[in-house]
Amino acid sequence: MPRTLLCSKCYEEFSASDVPPNSPSTDMLHSSRTPSESDIPRIQEHLAKSLADLAKCDAQIEGLMGIIAELQQKRTDLKKHVDKHLSLLSSMRKFPSEILGEIFGFCCSEYGLSVKREKSLEPFQVDAQALVLSQICSRWRDVMISSPSLW
Repeated sequence: MPRTLLCSKCYEEFSASDVPPNSPSTDMLHSSRTPSESDIPRIQEHLAKSLADLAKCDAQIEGLMGIIAELQQKRTDLKKHVDKHLSLLSSMRKFPSEILGEIFGFCCSEYGLSVKREKSLEPFQVDAQALVLSQICSRWRDVMISSPSLW
């Protein structure tokens, strides 16, 4: 018996039909009996209805997946928007640039860039804390550029 459901947002109707319990071939499915010539048209008609219901379900699923994809994109965009505005309230914005420069100085090596090779067959490892720090945000980049001792 099909159930009709409504979307709570758009009130779009979609039907959710149960697997038909009154299949003309239910007893044959559980036996080794072969359908007779008179059974074949009924089975084909039942199968055609079931295939139509299956196609409807697929179409409804595809439509709902589209709605889900739209909502996920909207959520992603909204999350970016919220994160950007939350950054306005960050306590890091209150730090004076001079103190940030001092902190960066402790984080960076003496030359701002170090190259290591642990074993002769391994590739070189470049450690550039100054470069990493300068890519966090424009303010940190400005602090790095205005502190020649860091580069």
